Amino acid sequence: MEDRVKSIWNAFSRELYKYVRSKVNSDYDAEDILQDIFIKIHKNIDKVNEQSKLKAWLYKIARNTIIDYYRKNKGRTVDIGSIDKVLEEDDDAHNMNKEISRCLKKMIEELPEKYQQVIELYDIQGMKHKEISEKLGLSLSGSKMRVHRGKELLKQILLACCDFELDKYGNILDYTQKSLVCKRCDNQCE
Repeated sequence: MEDRVKSIWNAFSRELYKYVRSKVNSDYDAEDILQDIFIKIHKNIDKVNEQSKLKAWLYKIARNTIIDYYRKNKGRTVDIGSIDKVLEEDDDAHNMNKEISRCLKKMIEELPEKYQQVIELYDIQGMKHKEISEKLGLSLSGSKMRVHRGKELLKQILLACCDFELDKYGNILDYTQKSLVCKRCDNQCE
């Protein structure tokens, strides 16, 4: 067990420190929080069995430890930032959203052409509904409806392929394929 915690420290301490430091205003507080994180990891290391779930588990502990830090220091008069800083989404979110998004690209190809087109324009290229409606000769409500229907079809394809564990914000923490038949991502999603 000690060796496992030590290898986790070696592999993740720098990355976790950067994550914590992005959420608190002080190097000293970040170092203290990092120590608390590794104490919790040490006490609970036997609760994570699958190596594939380790990173999500580590970041869940880190996030909760940061929230505990803000709750504990709430009454102090020093500027400790806000718990909202921990909760806000950013590019460094440590979940599996990016991994699943790679699989979505193949799934989008399974959609009927009219839905592929609007999903590509709206979600990937970032076009507004007005621009899409002008480009495709649709009404504004037609563009919105196609995007909505395309996303619903995509959701059905995704849920037919995998079971997901989500956090309260809808981020994907973990997933498992429902069957071996679902090979849309050339094993990228396994």
